[in-house]
Amino acid sequence: MKYSDKPVFHGTKVALLSLGCKVNSYETDSIRRQFEEAGAEIVDFDGACKGIDGGADIFVINTCSVTNIADRKSRQMLRRARQNNPGAIVAATGCYAQIGAQELIDSGVADIVAGNSHKSELIAMIAEYLEKDRTEEPAHREMSADAEPGSPSNLYVTSMKDEHCYEDMKIDSCDERVRAFVKIEDGCNQFCTYCIIPYARGRVRSRTPESVLEEVRGLAEKGFKEVVVTGIHVSSYGFENYEKATAQNGTKAADDDNVMFNFTPLLELIRQIAKIDGIERIRLGSLEPRIVCREFAEALAAEPKFCPYFHLSLQSGCDSVLKRMNRHYDTAEFYEKVELLREVFDDPSINTDVIVGFPGETVEEFETSKAFLEKVNFAKMHIFKYSRRRGTVADRMEGQLTEAEKHERSETLAVIDRKNHHDFMEIFADRDETILVESVQSIEGKDYYTGLTARYVSVAVPCDEFDEDPVNRFVTVCTRGFLNGEYLLGLKKAIL
Repeated sequence: MKYSDKPVFHGTKVALLSLGCKVNSYETDSIRRQFEEAGAEIVDFDGACKGIDGGADIFVINTCSVTNIADRKSRQMLRRARQNNPGAIVAATGCYAQIGAQELIDSGVADIVAGNSHKSELIAMIAEYLEKDRTEEPAHREMSADAEPGSPSNLYVTSMKDEHCYEDMKIDSCDERVRAFVKIEDGCNQFCTYCIIPYARGRVRSRTPESVLEEVRGLAEKGFKEVVVTGIHVSSYGFENYEKATAQNGTKAADDDNVMFNFTPLLELIRQIAKIDGIERIRLGSLEPRIVCREFAEALAAEPKFCPYFHLSLQSGCDSVLKRMNRHYDTAEFYEKVELLREVFDDPSINTDVIVGFPGETVEEFETSKAFLEKVNFAKMHIFKYSRRRGTVADRMEGQLTEAEKHERSETLAVIDRKNHHDFMEIFADRDETILVESVQSIEGKDYYTGLTARYVSVAVPCDEFDEDPVNRFVTVCTRGFLNGEYLLGLKKAIL
C-alpha cells in the first residue's frame, strides 16, 4: 500500500492512549481524527484493555520519555494492551518510541514503532501491516533518512537531527470539552543537561500561521471558546526563520545565550487568533523567561482575549544549579521578568516548574533555591524529583542524590506550594469573576458545575442554581470563599 492511498478501517475498533505533555495529546487527537475519517470505531482504552465489548483490534500508545518513570509507564501501558488483547495490533509512537524503538520491537510489546517524525503516517503504516502475512518474520531495521515510506518494515524511526520540516498534523476536535490545545511548533534548541527531549523531538520547527489559523477557525466552528497555544518550546516559534533571514543577509544568528527571543512571530499569531469569531480566550503554554520584555507584556495585556496566566519555566532558584543545568538565565533576570509581568498585569497567575535533587545539589544550594521560590511566591509550582536520563549530560555528572534526599526536598517545597497556591486563590475569594464552565463534579456529596477563571482559578457553582446546562458557557459568579482547598465557591449572577 502506498502512503498516498486512503486506508479503510470500517468496523475496526481502535483504542488510543496519550501519555505525557499536551503536545502528545494534540498529536493523539490528530491520529484519532484520521482513524475516524477512515471509518474506525474509537473505543475507551481502559475498557478495551479489560476486554469490554470485545476489546480493540488496534491499540495506539503515544509514549512519553521526559523521565525514567515516563519510560516505565509507557512500557507498562504497551504490555497491558498486549497481554489482555494478544490478537490485536499494538503500535507505539512518541518520545519513548523515538528513543527506545528497537527495545520495544525486540521485547515484543509493540508490533509497529513510529518515531516522532512519522506520526502522521502511522495510520497508513498500520493499514500496510494488516495487508502483510502476520506469520512472516518481521524485517526489523532503522529507517534511514532517505528510506522510502512504506518499505517492508514495522520500525519507522528517523534520527531527529536530520528533521528540518514541521510534520503537519491537524485536529478538528479534542478530548477537552471547552478548551482546545493547538500545537504551533515542535522541537527544542536549548539542550538543558537533564533533558532528552531535543534528541527525541529534534530542532525547532514552526508551523505556518496559515495552518494554525485554519485549524483554530475550525475549532471555533465546533464550539470551542478557548485555545491554548502549545508546543515543545513555544518561545522559539518562528526562530528558525530568524536564523534563515540572518544567514541570507550575510550575518550570523546570535547564540541563544546572548539573543533575546524574537517574540514578534508568536505575538502576531496571538493577535490573529484573537480576531477569529467564537474564540473568547487565548492562553499560552510554557514560556522561556527570556521572551518576556516590556513590549511583549504590554502587547499581550492590550489584547482583551488573552488570559493573564503565565507558566515560566525556572527549574531551580540557585544560580550555580541553573548553570549546571545549562539554563540560559540567572535568578536575578528571572525575578525581573516576574516583576515586570506583575507590573503590567493585575494579579497575573505565574506558575513554574522546579527540579529538586539535581546532581551535585548541596544542602546550601537547595536552601538558596527554596528561599528564592518563597521570594517569588508563585501561584503554583510543579515540583519534580530529578530523574536520570541515559544520553544526557546530567546522567554522567557526579554527585547523584538518593531518592530519599530528593523525596525530602520535594516534600519541603510541596508545603510552600500549598500555602502559596492557597494565598493566590484567596485574592479572588470575595469578588465577581467570569468562569468558563467545563463539567459537573461531585464535591463533598453535592454536585457543582466547575470552571476556570482567566487566571486559572477553579470555581464551583451549585448545580441547583441553573435551570439549563451551562457547560461551555461563560458564567459570571460572585465568589464566597473556599469550598475546599481546590475550589472557590461561586454563586451564579449571570450566564453570558
